[in-house]
Parts: sequence; C-alpha cells; structure tokens
Amino acid sequence: MSTAMKTYKSPKQIRIPTDLSLTQLLHTSTQPALPPSHLIATDSLTHRSLTLHELRTNAGRIANGLHKKFHPKDQSHWAIILPNSCDYIEIVHSILWLGGVVCPINHAIVAAEIAHGFTVTRPDYIVVYGPVASKIQEAVRIAQVDLQSQGVSWPAPTVITIVARADSGSYPHIPDDLLGTSQEVLPVPQYDDTRTRLATIHLSSGTTGKPKGVELTHYNFVSNVKQLEAHDAAQFHRGSRIVAFTPFAHIGNTTFPLFFGPYMGIWHHAMPQFALEPFAALVDSVKPTIFQGVPTVVLSFANTDITSRYDFSHAEKIDCGGPPFKKDMFDRLMSKAPWRVNQVYGMTEGAGYIAYQRKADVQPDNVVGPLLPNIEIALRVNDGKDDAPEGGSGEMWLRGPNITRGYAFNSQANLDAFPVEGWYNTGDVCTISPDGVIAVVGRTKELIKYKGFQVSPAELETYLNSHPHVVEGGVGPVFDEAQLTELPTAYVILKEHLVSEQDRKAALCAIQAEVDGKVSGYKKIRGGVWEVKSLPKNPTGKILRKQLKDQRSGLTSLDRTDRRVKL
Repeated sequence: MSTAMKTYKSPKQIRIPTDLSLTQLLHTSTQPALPPSHLIATDSLTHRSLTLHELRTNAGRIANGLHKKFHPKDQSHWAIILPNSCDYIEIVHSILWLGGVVCPINHAIVAAEIAHGFTVTRPDYIVVYGPVASKIQEAVRIAQVDLQSQGVSWPAPTVITIVARADSGSYPHIPDDLLGTSQEVLPVPQYDDTRTRLATIHLSSGTTGKPKGVELTHYNFVSNVKQLEAHDAAQFHRGSRIVAFTPFAHIGNTTFPLFFGPYMGIWHHAMPQFALEPFAALVDSVKPTIFQGVPTVVLSFANTDITSRYDFSHAEKIDCGGPPFKKDMFDRLMSKAPWRVNQVYGMTEGAGYIAYQRKADVQPDNVVGPLLPNIEIALRVNDGKDDAPEGGSGEMWLRGPNITRGYAFNSQANLDAFPVEGWYNTGDVCTISPDGVIAVVGRTKELIKYKGFQVSPAELETYLNSHPHVVEGGVGPVFDEAQLTELPTAYVILKEHLVSEQDRKAALCAIQAEVDGKVSGYKKIRGGVWEVKSLPKNPTGKILRKQLKDQRSGLTSLDRTDRRVKL
C-alpha cells in the first residue's frame, strides 16, 4: 500500500507541551486563572460538591494513601467501576497522580460484560462502588477462565470499595481505610515525555464487535484539552454548566468532566443514571447551559412537554453527534428552549473529540464541523489503496496528538486499525471542505449493501424519528436468501396513542410508505417496518444496529404486512 497520500490539515496549529501530565494540568487553568474556590462538580449520588481546591487537595491525599497502603508498581492498572459522582472525579485524578493507568468500566453492566472489560484491561486493582461489588468476584472468575484459555495468567486483583462499602464489608474502603488523620499530599510527578505515559485504557464503544482496550496517554488528553480551548474557548466559559448523565466510563463523558471542566471552569452536575423527570428537575435547579445530545434525550425534548414544566431558559447549546434532524423535528426542538444545535464528532481513539462546531459557525446541517487544531486526515477508497477524488467521500484516516497509540494486548486490532504507521482508520466515510469542515456520510462497517448499493442506516433513521407515530426507530440489515442481498429493515417503538392491533398495523404501513416515498429506490425499507418494545443499545445509548435483527424473534412473519406487528 502506498504511503504517498493526499492529506488535509486543520487550518489552525498550536503548540502542545510533551512534558505536561494530567496531574500538572489539574494544577493549571485557562486564563485568567480560576480561583481555588471555583465550583467544578456536584452530584446526585452523594450530594457532594467539589471546588477546584478541594479536588486538587483530595486527589493528592487519596493518592498518598493508596501509595502508602498498597505500594503499587508504576503504571499499574486500576479498574474504576463507579457511578458518575464527585468521588469518580477524585479517584481518577488520584490514580493518575499515583502513576497508575485508569481502566473505566460501566458499573451498570452485567458481570459477563464486566469480565470482558477485565480481559481487555487486566487490572491490578479494582475500585468499585460497594452496592455492585457482588458482581466483581464473578466477573474476575469469568475473566480468569477466558484469559487462561488464551494462555494468559492474570492474578486476582485487589478489590477496594468507594462511596459505600460492600455488604460483606471485607474490602478496604476509600477514604476511611487510607487517610486516617493524615493531611499529606503525594508530590506531583514529573515526566519527561507524556506521549508514552499511559493515562487510561478505555473500552471502545463496541458497535462492530466486542469492545477493545483503547490506550490513551497523558499527552492524548492534554492535547484534546488544549485543542478544544484553542478551537473556540468562547463556548466553554467559566459560567458553563452541564447535567452530566452519560457514564463517565465512556469517552463521550470523560474528557469534559474529568480534565477539560476543571481546566476551563465548567461545572458538571454528575447524574448516576438518566431518567427524564429527575433530569428535568436537575435542569430546573442547576440551570445548565450545555446539554448532551444523546438521540433518545433529544427526542424527549422535542416530543414531550418537559421543557415547559421545568426551567430550561439558561440553555445555550445541545452538543449532538448524530445525523441532521428533519425540519419538523428540528423546528419542534428549537421551539422548546433558547438553545442551538451544535454538531460534534469524536471517538474513543481520539481521546474524545476530532471536530467541533464553533459558536459563531453557520454551517449546513449535514456537516459535523471543522477539525480541531493539529489534526490531519486522509480520505481513502478501494480498501485504503487510493485517495478519494477531490471533493468526494472516502474512509477517513486520522493523525494527530490526541490519537491513540493503539489497543492493549491486541496486536491484530492494531494491524487492522493502523494500515499505515501513525494513521488510524476510523471506518467512517466522510467528505471534507476546502476550509477543513467534515461531514460524515456513512460508516463502512454499518452500511447496508443492497444489490451493490450502499445504504446509510443513519439517514433512514432521521425519517423514522421524525414520523408522528414513532417514539424512536433504528435501521439494520437483514439478509434475504432469495435475493442474495441485504435488505434495509426498520424497527420502531410506537407511540402510546396507537392502542389497537389494527391501528398499529396501519401505522407501520404508513411509516413504511412515507419513508419509502422520501428516498431513492435502493434505499427503500424492503425488509419491512417492525414494531418492537425496545432497541438494543450500548451503555451510552448508541443503537447496536448489528443486533437489530435479533429483535425479530417473537414477531410474526405471515406476509409482507402482518410480519411487521408484534403479537
């Protein structure tokens, strides 16, 4: 494969230090400097609050306590299994301060999924929220068996509880069993080169298979913080507030609350799990300016009266990373609060963010925004062999200071993801404008192939989700043996006003007819529209399109109409 590629660079280039750790970043801030009393976090789990001074002091004290009690080796792996909270922010910074590697795992997933996280990250220590500690020993056993089958010996890790003790009370607990009366803070470490200094092993989102362990360095995260600040500091002012419900274990809610927020002075209220009414009550109290645009939540804003029953008047923007809204949906959303829709693009492998719409940008609604500083891309076609034609779409490869160095314990994944040294293949099909604004037009691993044509599920989902009968919909492929091709197939949750079976059948037919009437022939929903009660999603709300076909179990398949209704 030729390495002589046509590349596109972000117009803005900045200097990023290679010797600044995340612990040192915590002790600095944007200019003018934030006062130590500045509030950066509150939560609904423990009802605590954190000022910048408290975070710096508490993290340093806990790091010192962990060091004295466990004497961990440098760059030891620490799994964190804990709901969003002030304690989460503290323990992450404590581990980084200690020289450890943070391995975040969602506390809400089942033991088998936690076990996969262990096989991917192989932690030496596990810090767990007491009420879910019962799953940990089972997960450790499963992971040990799995790793043993791979010829890997993984000693059982040390388990430590946090926030609340486990029922057995047999584990050491943070901070009770560490600090005593000591006020001593561990000295801040200094590293000559943070480009090789691991900070986290994050689990990838897993939409195309089991999650992999993405290795992210201190330099990756420091870069993303500096990139966001230089890109458009105006939209991240020290009066910015967020009610943060996306799990901190996910990259989509890591960089902001843990690193960028303390640096810029953004206040995060940590919500352990999402529910619409409690969320709205927190909005009424916290008065957030920034909203996380998870599709399900945005649909709730647009399609319910929640914004009229609670105070959303301080809203400035909703950060969205999905396809553009149809006009009727967009108009309903914009009528609910004084926010604007802000398009962003990111991934685990990019330490968070790659492209971000600026506050003053006026851009088409089908693009995700300009590249952050210091990022370079190439658009490739023909399985990566050639450059995409000028102005055309291609699979996007990335290079930049925030891009992962690779996957933990997975040489094959590294070979697949880095076809040319230093270049990460995103799998996203994109275009780029002359001034560095990208648009995502599909994904090579999720595109439906109908008789040689490629169909984007995301495009069809915009039509589904704007239909008056639909709460939420997803689109995936079903293979038709008779035609030897994949058929675009829709799965929808119908609104409650459709009570009778006859009404539901009629609604499904109407949905298919309307969507088919809006798209080219090869994009029609030839696999039908199926009613389901829920859509398979990962812990952050992303639809698992490859699993949609499994929803057909228990659905009728008598004929082209009846098979679309769940009995």
